[in-house]
Amino acid sequence: MTQSLYPLAVWLYAPADLHRLMYALASDLSLQKSLTQKFSQARKLGVDGIIVPISWRIIAPFHPDNAQQEKSWQGYRTLFELLRSTGLNIIPEFNLATCGLSDVRQQQLMPDWFWGHISQQHQQQWPQDSLKYVDNSGRDSMAAPSPWAKALYLPYVQQWLSGFVSFFDDFAAHIPHIQIGAGPEGELRHPLLKRHGKPVQLPVFSELAVKDFEQHMRQRYGSKSAWYEAWQSQPELSARKLLKQVQQEFVGLYGYMSASEPLQLSQAAKDFFDWYQGTLIQQADAAVGLVDQLLPASWSCSLGLRLPTTFGSQATEQNQRVLAAFAGLQLSEQPNQDFDFFDSLVAQLRQTTKRDLCFSMTGLEHAKHSHRVSSWLRHAKKQGIPIVAENADVQALAEHPTWDSLVQRVLHKPMLAGWALRDLDSALDKQSAGPFRLRQLAHLKHGGTPDPQHSRKIFRVMGPLHLKVANQKLLLEEENWAEFEQQIKQLRRIGVSAISTDLWWGLIEGPQPEVYDWSYYDRMLEVLAAHDMHWVPILSFHQAGGNVNDDFMQTIPLWLWGKILVANPELESVRDLQYVSESGDSSMEYVSLWADQYVLPYYRRFMAAFSKHYSAHAELIDEINISLGPAGELRYPSYNAHDWGNYPNRGTLQCYSRLAQQDWLTYLEQKYSTPAALNYALGTEVRDFTEMAFPEPDELFNNKQYMHSPLGREFLYWYQQSLVNHGRQILKCAADVFDGPMLHVPLGIKVPGIHWEVSDPVMPRAAEITAGLIAPHANMGPQNHGEYARLLEDLIPKNLRNRVVMHFTCLEMINKDYEGYSRAEDLVNWMADAAAEVGVSLMGENALAGELYGKQGWKQIARALERQPGFGGITLLRLQNLFDDHPLPMQQLKELINKEQ
Repeated sequence: MTQSLYPLAVWLYAPADLHRLMYALASDLSLQKSLTQKFSQARKLGVDGIIVPISWRIIAPFHPDNAQQEKSWQGYRTLFELLRSTGLNIIPEFNLATCGLSDVRQQQLMPDWFWGHISQQHQQQWPQDSLKYVDNSGRDSMAAPSPWAKALYLPYVQQWLSGFVSFFDDFAAHIPHIQIGAGPEGELRHPLLKRHGKPVQLPVFSELAVKDFEQHMRQRYGSKSAWYEAWQSQPELSARKLLKQVQQEFVGLYGYMSASEPLQLSQAAKDFFDWYQGTLIQQADAAVGLVDQLLPASWSCSLGLRLPTTFGSQATEQNQRVLAAFAGLQLSEQPNQDFDFFDSLVAQLRQTTKRDLCFSMTGLEHAKHSHRVSSWLRHAKKQGIPIVAENADVQALAEHPTWDSLVQRVLHKPMLAGWALRDLDSALDKQSAGPFRLRQLAHLKHGGTPDPQHSRKIFRVMGPLHLKVANQKLLLEEENWAEFEQQIKQLRRIGVSAISTDLWWGLIEGPQPEVYDWSYYDRMLEVLAAHDMHWVPILSFHQAGGNVNDDFMQTIPLWLWGKILVANPELESVRDLQYVSESGDSSMEYVSLWADQYVLPYYRRFMAAFSKHYSAHAELIDEINISLGPAGELRYPSYNAHDWGNYPNRGTLQCYSRLAQQDWLTYLEQKYSTPAALNYALGTEVRDFTEMAFPEPDELFNNKQYMHSPLGREFLYWYQQSLVNHGRQILKCAADVFDGPMLHVPLGIKVPGIHWEVSDPVMPRAAEITAGLIAPHANMGPQNHGEYARLLEDLIPKNLRNRVVMHFTCLEMINKDYEGYSRAEDLVNWMADAAAEVGVSLMGENALAGELYGKQGWKQIARALERQPGFGGITLLRLQNLFDDHPLPMQQLKELINKEQ
């Protein structure tokens, strides 16, 4: 990233509907406490300041004189005090027009008295339609007051602004910048008037606008006759009719403008646009000049305007150019022609104020091809004007493509002064990706880059579940070791750097507690070391067998179940220690997470024994992978063979053991304290927490209650967080055990790609939910809303993120909505984005071996490795699939390694 000329700042807009609470804020202590918590959280995430739109409608609801009364400002003073107390800067924003017309929640209207009171006070001196923009059909707009009437309404704006200056002088040191919204939606532009599907209309047909236009043209040409001659117009035409002709030419731009063709503009269109755009510059100058005039010299803040770069995310580049012309921002004959709007604006403002200027640019997340954006940023650099990048769409915080565009658009622009994101609630909501965006910006602010130069890709191969599966007798023989050694030798020759193998707990410590047999793995390590091949041991606290393509069976230590039961009399049966599904089936593959308090000491003991035995070989161990669930993955056994089977399906919930149900009740009691609070939040009618049973699974999923009902979402949030807490606890245990010679060995964990049911319209993402990977939310669907970023954030402690390696499966698969509503490729991309955001190293795996026998699977793997952000390498499943009679897997692996290294 090019170093900015300015210290990068991160600003957040105050919650969109906060102005609605202003009347109550000064006296509502609970609201103050809630806001303080949010502000403190934002500060911790690297936010420097909060943009506070000052609602004129709130300050002066009944009469313009309300703005001169101290009580009118009490709510905002309280808000400013809260911000100052949490160490945040305050950026007041004064919008001289209506904002949020397309979103009721964000809507900020002009005061009720504005249009009628001002018109009535001045009806004898001013035409009736003076205050409003009017199109050629006589229809007006309340999006913004007309700039041709600024002399009419700016005195009232001055009352409002002077009240602010009077009552907030003690906050001057905490106000680095004041934002001025000079037009519709706070942007410096004319409104885009469009009704009933018709093209946008020029809003210049009020009596006052027509008169100003005519006067401007007479002055430009010296006389009406010279003007008409230059325009080749008939002398009997009125100025209004000439404007209608220009309107027709502008509407015709829709079918003509393209990215490559020059545009032939009439002299009339050019002259009109000079006046039209000049009106905007005059409006900006008047607004900035008014604020500058009112601010005392002791206020050292900069002043700013907001410039739109795009006009909606759906418009084509050609239509963006047309809309920019209607907005008064640019009109050019050549597609790549520079524009002087920015230079003219800055030149005018610098004659008006000696204060620093700082402009915001909105819509950069949609501006992938906008020449105007690149041009303005160049001009900003030339003029020495710092730029604050804004997202126009709140969803830019959640949608990765748009967010990437927003980031990449300004990464290498040295005039970037910071970021202004909408809004506080969205940025802090864990249901969105906002918190991770803020961390990313904090990283950028301190000179980091989202696209670090990755080292060479890592290629590993997963060894067999056990070497003895290589013969029909299922016995380990010397021939197996000899064959394995030849395979290792060949793999190392082509560039594979490590072999990953399961260390089966039941095989090593199965016969007797605290008696460990490492002999099989000692010999394996000896073979690997002899051929300079590194090792990735998987501490497998799960059983082998029962999963797809398993050809080896090994239970976890059978003595474990009885030993835990004997040592803990409060346990009633072995089912207390097992996952029990909604169908009543129980699993012996892995000890239930709700029994972690009983089994964790045994995990720790095994880890410590491994560390002691192999610490002398730490330099050969590239990573220690920790099993977190069935098949070594962080998940519930929701789709395993012991239960429903029959891929694909939504899977079964696995929380019906006695310990799980006790934990659910404990969770609710700790969170809600009283049954009344529980009933209020979840819509239940219980008298005691013990009455809170689990929701009925079929009803929960079949009717999408898991997405929309408070109880369903609370239940599945607990379900998911229980799994996350389990993984986090074991990971912290491993980090604690593996110190000394093992301290610098990375710790690996695996999350499976539960790729089916993702795009199911009836129950989207259901399989991921029953597996425990994500929690549901109202907007859930086949889009990335940051679910995996939240998973990694919650799962991996901050102090371990530079040590942990995340492994994710299904890199070889494509999206197949027609087959189980699978979105495997999407999941791969979402996890790559999530790992980059959280700052965790990421490795991939193929979920099954079948796709290795076709080129499409290898193309998918290459795509994941080459993507930015992407995967740092892959572990291929498994060794035997590279050495069977089919030559394609080995050929493709060689090509891939050569390409990536």
